[in-house]
Amino acid sequence: MDLDLLLQLVKNGVVLGLLYGLFAYGLSLIMAATGIFHLAHGLALVATAYSFWWLFAVAGLGAVVATVLSLAVGGVVGVGVELLVYRPLRRAGAGHMAQLVASLSVLTLGQSLLELGFGSDAKAVPPTAFLDWTVAVGPLVIRSWDLLVLAASVVVFVALYVLQTRTPVGLSFRAVGDNAVRAETLGIRIQRTYLWVFLVGSVVAAMPGVLLAVQTPTRPSMGFELLVMAVIALVIGGVGSMPGALLGGIVIGLVESVAAFRLPTEWAHLVLFALLFVFLVARPHGLTRATVRHA
Repeated sequence: MDLDLLLQLVKNGVVLGLLYGLFAYGLSLIMAATGIFHLAHGLALVATAYSFWWLFAVAGLGAVVATVLSLAVGGVVGVGVELLVYRPLRRAGAGHMAQLVASLSVLTLGQSLLELGFGSDAKAVPPTAFLDWTVAVGPLVIRSWDLLVLAASVVVFVALYVLQTRTPVGLSFRAVGDNAVRAETLGIRIQRTYLWVFLVGSVVAAMPGVLLAVQTPTRPSMGFELLVMAVIALVIGGVGSMPGALLGGIVIGLVESVAAFRLPTEWAHLVLFALLFVFLVARPHGLTRATVRHA
């Protein structure tokens, strides 16, 4: 019986880790290309979750249409922060600390506005026949949501790999992140690249927003909560690396889930932050050696 429970917790941890990995890689992509610690990344997720809830549960749109429109909202949030906050700060010669404070302010203000507009109570999407089923595979109980998370993760990570290795836009992300001044001398339009980075990174962050909205009640604070997990995932996995973000996400998903096997639930975060401390001291570059290089 204990073994069956452990296997179930491992499965839950992997699924949760895939969500963390998706969100973390969207943040990593932006950080690696721009050098900005983009705390407002959490706003793209929570705005997407609220958009999906409203479009699907209130407006009555189909799941596919609601998903597409919600992902667009996440992308618009990211691009809007770049155009209205970061770009003016760069023109004014603001340093990284000013950008960090501005990003935190945007996240806090955005969450407050969502709470003001939708209320502080959690918003739940009603169950649908498509998502309301499970199947037993040996001792494991597989939910339709588990398969949805797995499928979305595979599609997004494959699409991102193709984008960054086979397209001029994706290749410009790496060039700007390595050395923005040199990239500009090679004819890469830096400001346009930043727009693409924020659009792609925010849409990637929006995907977990939709996935969480269909499974758990949406709350204004969920963006910040996922942001904390994403930062831990990047410290463990390595900033700027797709495998690092995925691996870091799965590690913390497993730790958070499996810790409940022998410890009280409230101890899970203690174990997680203890692991974070170990990596900061012993392996600060993470499990991979990708780092943010921005000049």
